Amino acid sequence: TLNTTTGMITVAAGTPAGSYTVTYQICDKVNTGVCDIATETVNVAAPAIDAVTETTPAINGINGGTTASLLANDTLNGAPVTVGATGNVTLTPVTVPAGLTLNADGTVTVASGTPAGNYNVTYQICDKVNPTNCDTVTSIVVVSAPAIDAVNGTQAVSAGTTGTTSVLANDTYNGGAAGSATLANVNLTQTATTNAGVTLNTTTGMITVAAGTPAGTYEVTYQICDKINPGVCDTATETVTVSNLLDSDGDSIPDINDLDDDNDGILDTAE
Repeated sequence: TLNTTTGMITVAAGTPAGSYTVTYQICDKVNTGVCDIATETVNVAAPAIDAVTETTPAINGINGGTTASLLANDTLNGAPVTVGATGNVTLTPVTVPAGLTLNADGTVTVASGTPAGNYNVTYQICDKVNPTNCDTVTSIVVVSAPAIDAVNGTQAVSAGTTGTTSVLANDTYNGGAAGSATLANVNLTQTATTNAGVTLNTTTGMITVAAGTPAGTYEVTYQICDKINPGVCDTATETVTVSNLLDSDGDSIPDINDLDDDNDGILDTAE
């Protein structure tokens, strides 16, 4: 509008960008019928819009979670952008990787079980008053891997038998308690043994000692790796004490008390 007191053009807030004409007339105050008409062309510019790259704090990919808004540093006409029914910009996803969701408020939800990595999320914001006044940016959503801890352990296993304690009993996964690393969430691999007769069954997590293995202490080294992030691994050593009490015929020697069934202190074989 034209302020006839000052001769200045005023553009109301929220006026769309464009070229406008204001027609006005001037007349001689002494000779009021002496007039002339002219047109003033007013060019209204769109406000500056700026979508800024964000890098989010890490979200645990095993648990999943939601980031802060990627719009936090974006501006329209130098002020923070807002979204929603009363917002000043519209938000449109352009490229969002699988496992991630760009929400209407600019936050990103990471699904549980998402592999670790840096994910590029591209979106566009547009001025609501001037829908073609837009800016596009790619932000980075950081997804972290779980912590894995393989812990050294000890157990006793007789020759010719399989142990009853999994090597995973002390191991932890994603900050859980001892034993939270299980065959459901990690891959188990034997990497070394100090005796070929002492081996790890990677299907059960149990130690197997072959018959005839000499009594002694042996070490089985193993590795656990996250199933979702196979490069996230840890290694530990299980110390296995093997007992192998055999008589000269290769038969198991019974407990000495078993030879004195009547408990009279005299071995039955001598009675």
